[in-house]
Amino acid sequence: MLVLSRKIGEVITVGTQVKITILSFDRGVVRLGIEAPKSIPVHRKEVHDKIIEMNRNAAKTELAALKLAMSKTGMSFMKKNEPEIIAPSVKLGNVLNKKSKKDTKTI
Repeated sequence: MLVLSRKIGEVITVGTQVKITILSFDRGVVRLGIEAPKSIPVHRKEVHDKIIEMNRNAAKTELAALKLAMSKTGMSFMKKNEPEIIAPSVKLGNVLNKKSKKDTKTI
């Protein structure tokens, strides 16, 4: 671990893309300004830990539960060497007013 002493207004660089500026120090609290490209995520430690926990929980999704949820929507897994299935067209009409066929759209 690198330990540095910096005064207010001084900058620390991390690589060539990240700059950390000491903004203030008041009653034991240091305020930092961090400049980094949008492609580099910058989070407080507790937020980072929560993101990691949520990703781990999402990765634990059971395949059987996923298949059941998909079957309720009419979706299914494609098997290898199975041709892609194109959904049939569905006709939608104005149900409330029951207008004529010319008001019906095909998607």
